[in-house]
Amino acid sequence: MSGHLIGSAKSYDVVVYGGTPGGIASAVSAAREGASVILLEQTNHVGGLSTSGLNRDEGNHMIRWTLGGFSDRFTREAAKRSGTDPNAERVRIWVSRIAEALFLEMLEEQNIPIVYEQLIEGVEMDGAKIKVLNTRGGNSYRAKIFIDATYEGDLMASAGVSYTVGRESRDTYNESMAGVRYMDEKIKVSPYDENGKLLPGIMPGKPPEEFSASPVPLCYNVRLNLSLNPDNQVPIEKPEGYEPKQYELLVGSFRSGEIKTINQVIGLYPMPDDKRELNNRQYSIVSLSMPGEQTPWAEASFEEREAIHKKYRDYTHGLLWFLKSDPRVPVAMREDMAQYGFCKDEWQDNKHWPWYLYVRAARRMQGDYILTQADVTTKTDKEDVIHIGSHYIDAHHVTRYAVDQDHYINEGRIWEVGVPFDVPYRAITPKSQECENLLVPVCASASAVAFCTLRLEPTWMHLGEVSGIAAAMAIDNNSSVQNIDVAELQTRIKAVGIPLDSPE
Repeated sequence: MSGHLIGSAKSYDVVVYGGTPGGIASAVSAAREGASVILLEQTNHVGGLSTSGLNRDEGNHMIRWTLGGFSDRFTREAAKRSGTDPNAERVRIWVSRIAEALFLEMLEEQNIPIVYEQLIEGVEMDGAKIKVLNTRGGNSYRAKIFIDATYEGDLMASAGVSYTVGRESRDTYNESMAGVRYMDEKIKVSPYDENGKLLPGIMPGKPPEEFSASPVPLCYNVRLNLSLNPDNQVPIEKPEGYEPKQYELLVGSFRSGEIKTINQVIGLYPMPDDKRELNNRQYSIVSLSMPGEQTPWAEASFEEREAIHKKYRDYTHGLLWFLKSDPRVPVAMREDMAQYGFCKDEWQDNKHWPWYLYVRAARRMQGDYILTQADVTTKTDKEDVIHIGSHYIDAHHVTRYAVDQDHYINEGRIWEVGVPFDVPYRAITPKSQECENLLVPVCASASAVAFCTLRLEPTWMHLGEVSGIAAAMAIDNNSSVQNIDVAELQTRIKAVGIPLDSPE
């Protein structure tokens, strides 16, 4: 069934807002179940982080048998086309442009139309149901079921669904890993300049009390790729507005001898074709994140988000130039950095920069069931299980504060080996009194601690695929998303290859 016009709004069975991997899985899954579907994407490209520099499935930090369905099909084929091992047990690796082409093929197979540059303006509600989604520029989309697959939860928020941002205190849900955390020792480098002002990257104020709540969510960064192949390089030149003082904290660490290699500053992961995938380092003193700059993102306007994104791009570009050229950087590090260039064959319409910022967490829904630390560590069994998670509970440093004249401290890191845990259907459905026809596979209902193990693209693809099936069931049964037959949903989930039981 194809979409049709009702008044000025194009009408579909399912509208998916957000062309992230979770959104693509949602759309493909709903269409496969017989629903008419349209996919609305905010940028000019689909794929979210999986086509914006996050080029691996994290299988080294997840349990392979928990992965199946659409997610397994995508990672296997993306790795195969990229010339890496499609059957790798630990980690499957691909190339962004190849991943985008594959996602487009998967959408084309189901004849799913994609509309780009669709920024939500608001929704029209009828009681607890979304009737119409309006976007900037005057487009309107009507549907029986809506799926919010954005990293920010913009549709969810527009519909009046409860959510939270930031990190709860230890006491909120009785979580030992929650709130402000000081896992790492203070750094013996002055956080002040010669005039007594805080250096860039140090947040104002005193270090907050350990385990207290924090408005600052998990850190963000640009997940860039660089090339070691001279034939596929665009040179890293001095960026416009470059300010070396931004990297003064690193200078102190060079002088103290705490940092001696590029890999201590930037995560550089191997890729095909002599490329490297860049990431913020879990254990770094200073890396690709910008402590505190992520705080306003979730509630920011689209214009404000673009300004924040540009700030991260400028910081990252400046850092690469600094490591390549500043005489205060050890010679061996400068020589190492000089080998790299931007990838000529990636993101060619964006000056070889990824389209998406790596938003690890923004809004998180507060549904009928909120997953907490206990749900992902000890009380792991759920009757309404729709996916088995298993990733590490993983948070990089979130904030950075001055301790005294000679020391600063990084805060927020968590690194705990994961165990298999059930994600319940209730984690992707809003409270029924708030919205009856919305599914939220990405900004799922979880505490900040539990979200640290949910926030992976393979998990979001699983939850997206489940959302597509659940949407079709709700339409077929003329019911709310909360009132579908979960046992039947589980049967259908298993049929598409998503495991819901531990192997013998």
